[in-house]
Amino acid sequence: MKLHFFSYRYAQEILQHQNNVAAWQEIEGILSNAPIFIYPGKSKNPRLQIVQQLMNTYFDRRFAVDSGWQFHPLATDIVKSGLAADFRKNFGSITVQAEIQFGNMARWYSDIFKFQAAYSRSLIQCGLCVVPMGTMARMTDSNVAHYERVVRELPSAELSITLPILVVGLEPDDKTPRVDTRRCRFAKFQEIVGKGNHANRWRIINGYISGVDMSQIDRESDPGPLPPQTPAEEDEDEEGTEGSSSPASS
Repeated sequence: MKLHFFSYRYAQEILQHQNNVAAWQEIEGILSNAPIFIYPGKSKNPRLQIVQQLMNTYFDRRFAVDSGWQFHPLATDIVKSGLAADFRKNFGSITVQAEIQFGNMARWYSDIFKFQAAYSRSLIQCGLCVVPMGTMARMTDSNVAHYERVVRELPSAELSITLPILVVGLEPDDKTPRVDTRRCRFAKFQEIVGKGNHANRWRIINGYISGVDMSQIDRESDPGPLPPQTPAEEDEDEEGTEGSSSPASS
């Protein structure tokens, strides 16, 4: 995956400092090695092929399971707030909170609020905002948050968003694996993205990471290791954005 960086309030310089280079290397490694998960025919619009829910699950696996980031920690020390971030990890000299957004642009504004909420309570020193580039967003759904818009809008909040935030735009290149999940042994797209099917998403991700051919993955496949806390099946991020759950007629 080709990575594009925008350093808000010197976030990149902070993370590349010798005291924090372990954080930088880990983040760059996870993101640059990411594949894209596609399902040709998921929508009547043939351009829409990337499956948001599988991208989310892949990063859940890589950050929370494989790299030890906290999974869905509170973005504030007010327990009853229920305001959960995606991931957080302490690297000794710095604590980073990560938000991965392949959903509607409106969700991105919530992500930024979570960064500021955590920073204001001294829970983190830096935010990591991961979004697709515009070309990738347009392969996912309508009005998906994307790097170009984030970079255009974030500086306008300079007086209110006061923490360093590293914005990373993901762009598939010639080396990016394209995982065709339509080849899995599920009868329809909804068996992957529909309510109550989050285990099937984990089966696909675990199969990919384990080197299993997609044509061998079904409801009996091993979901693999899961985060300490399994995501709620009806979490809004898992429901996708407008149009993504409308497969084309066969």
